[in-house]
Amino acid sequence: MLRPYFICSAVIMLAFFLGGYMLEGMGIQYVSEGGTPLLKIHIYSYIILLTIGLFTLKEGMKEQLFYLNTLAKPWLFSVTMVSFVILYGLFRYGTSGMAYIIDTFLTPLLFLLLLSRLNTEECQRLLSLIAGLLLFNSTLAVFEFITRSHLVDVEFSSFSYFRSTALLTHPLNNAFITAGLTLLLFNKTCIPIVIYLAMILLAMFAFGGRAAIGVLLLSSSIACVPYVFRFFTQGIKISKQRLAAMLCLFYFSSIFVGIALIESGISERIMSKLHIDGSASARFTVFYLLDQLSPSEWFWGASNNLQSAIELYLGISVIENFIIAWIYKFGLIGTLPLLSMLLITLFSLAIKARGLAFLSILTFLIVSISNNSLSTKTPALLFMFSALYLCFRLREKVKI
Repeated sequence: MLRPYFICSAVIMLAFFLGGYMLEGMGIQYVSEGGTPLLKIHIYSYIILLTIGLFTLKEGMKEQLFYLNTLAKPWLFSVTMVSFVILYGLFRYGTSGMAYIIDTFLTPLLFLLLLSRLNTEECQRLLSLIAGLLLFNSTLAVFEFITRSHLVDVEFSSFSYFRSTALLTHPLNNAFITAGLTLLLFNKTCIPIVIYLAMILLAMFAFGGRAAIGVLLLSSSIACVPYVFRFFTQGIKISKQRLAAMLCLFYFSSIFVGIALIESGISERIMSKLHIDGSASARFTVFYLLDQLSPSEWFWGASNNLQSAIELYLGISVIENFIIAWIYKFGLIGTLPLLSMLLITLFSLAIKARGLAFLSILTFLIVSISNNSLSTKTPALLFMFSALYLCFRLREKVKI
């Protein structure tokens, strides 16, 4: 069997480069209606399921949990919750929609079992890989905006302003993942931090997610407070040459970003929409859907007729709030397990990772409420769980 590091690297690469629209362009009906049910599950999920299955047959489940150490109990709880939702989904909908649960929730949890087998050097390399891919995706988004073209064909055409799709499918999904990961990964490559953050900022404007930009800027400002305070009260140890280089990079990066924001039109959508327009109001009117649920529907999920009439109430066919989308699809009987899994896994990993991990997951959770990414097939949790776990492993080595 291949080394766990190569398997983990392959999973991350496939999740980044084979987004939903890329697969559709290759003739695989991954997100569109129809097609073979087996093709609705991403290839990275098959790799994770097959690898974990082989390791379990070879070593047993107890040995797998041994690698997780203190994370074994929250991991077991989370897997149990997701398994319950899968069983309920099969009972109510059959196999329809189960690929979403597997890709978005189950395999990210199972992936932690593979990550737990990596040594410290491999953890560092994999974390740098994720950080590099995030930067590459952001750079691609900026070039897409400059050329006014998409790398892959996309399904939507209703945007009044051009928005980059890059590799992670929908612009809002790109913005969601980028905002959540930035505080964990901005210093994990050999690229100067100033340049890394400048490209991330431009990409966020290219994606056009107002909430994601606002939350990321706020969380970044909060993250800077302790360092600024320490700089003015205690000072920092740094060579004059390095300080000069950093100030020079910051100066020219600020000029570059300023010119790009003003002259390129990349900020046009954001600056012209600083009010409650139709897109923003959809985040508020979505709560009107809860008034349409009967007591039994609150518990079991909305009826098929009500789910098909969403556009009648909202004017759009998308529920821009993943929690309400879960209630509509699974009811409280499915929403509470999924929500508890999400919160317990994120905070358990954040407690271990420390540093900016808590601020990062708060950014992740706040941005997630402003769109429907977590109610669709997305690798967002795969990247977030992985980055948090790898940060924890590296911090554990430093402590030792």
